[in-house]
Amino acid sequence: MPPLQILSGILGSSAAANAQAGAANNAAKLQYNLGEQALNQNQSQFNTTQQNIAPWLQAGTQGVNSLASLLSNPGQGLLTPWTQQFNAPTAAQAQATPGYQFAQQQGQNAIQNSAAAQGGLLSTGAQKTLDQYSQGLADSTYQQTYNNALTQYQQSYNIFQGNQTNTFNRLAALSGAGQTAAQNLGQLSQQASNTNANISGTTGQQVGGSMMAAGAANASGYAGIANAVNGGINSINQFAMLSSLLGGGG
Repeated sequence: MPPLQILSGILGSSAAANAQAGAANNAAKLQYNLGEQALNQNQSQFNTTQQNIAPWLQAGTQGVNSLASLLSNPGQGLLTPWTQQFNAPTAAQAQATPGYQFAQQQGQNAIQNSAAAQGGLLSTGAQKTLDQYSQGLADSTYQQTYNNALTQYQQSYNIFQGNQTNTFNRLAALSGAGQTAAQNLGQLSQQASNTNANISGTTGQQVGGSMMAAGAANASGYAGIANAVNGGINSINQFAMLSSLLGGGG
């Protein structure tokens, strides 16, 4: 094989190998860049989601802290006991009501007028009727006054308990919203991590495959060069042997 052919074979093998290796390296760079873009996009999306959830987390934290503060000291905050005692009204208090005085006066006038009309205004029967009326009116008035006082006491107790419960429920709802936001963020964070891991693993495999292809192309080029050289050497040896034989026969 002439030297020019040998050189041509070497250059051809080298050029082909370089072209293949270059293409593989370019593919590896492209795959790496695409992987980086996917990672950045996924991270950017997670950051945006985290920013959107942040107010709920902050509100939930405030709710938890406020609720914990109101429940931290016995006898204070939401642990403040109901200390108001129910005081039953006295008979004098019941009789001092404007309604009692009016009803008593009207009833007595009616009884006296009726007795006078019958000619017995000062009779024992009339006086007994007045006493019975006054006693019955006092009893019914006291019962009504007692019921009114008890109802007012119960209403005050219910208002106190309602205020305590309302405050607790509001803070608990705010805390629950923060807890839900934290759970969602945790799940999204795990999903983002899994996605990043998948992207990194896939990109690594693709880049690794391209790099191996580049290495194989280089190795193939080296083998082609070696084959060309060996072929050239064999051709030269054969040519020398043939020349020697032909020369010796002359």
